[in-house]
Amino acid sequence: MMDPKLWQDYLRLLEQLTRTIHQLTGIEQSKTRAASQGNLEELENCMRQEQAMSLSLRGHDQKRDALLARMGLTGVPLRELEKHAPVDLLMETKRVAETLRREYGLFQTASQVARNTLECNLRMIEKARAQLEGEAPPPGENGDQPSQYELRV
Repeated sequence: MMDPKLWQDYLRLLEQLTRTIHQLTGIEQSKTRAASQGNLEELENCMRQEQAMSLSLRGHDQKRDALLARMGLTGVPLRELEKHAPVDLLMETKRVAETLRREYGLFQTASQVARNTLECNLRMIEKARAQLEGEAPPPGENGDQPSQYELRV
């Protein structure tokens, strides 16, 4: 029989993790804005915040692993959590797990957009640097072809 108090502690931890991921999503969106606007100061600030949040995520992960071990659920993925939930906490477990999965999906999307924006801007910087230094453009870049950045505008 699963200890309901221990299970509730685990659900609270997952809710904390969801809030942390939500904050990270906001940082990724700010990072995308800063990169798009060429605001290096804000971009650096976002990256510092991101580093601090990653420490928080590691702490959540360690606590999660410890709680799963105490519950005898080591290695059980989030998608299978409901199968192990106490009957009286099943609906709450579903809600918490679905919210976390949804928030993580939003984070992945925001992170990918930020990464693409940074990569695109880096290519533009490299191209401009090469032109200033009189170098040939990197292989695969033709000056006649629009870049991703130009397509986005």
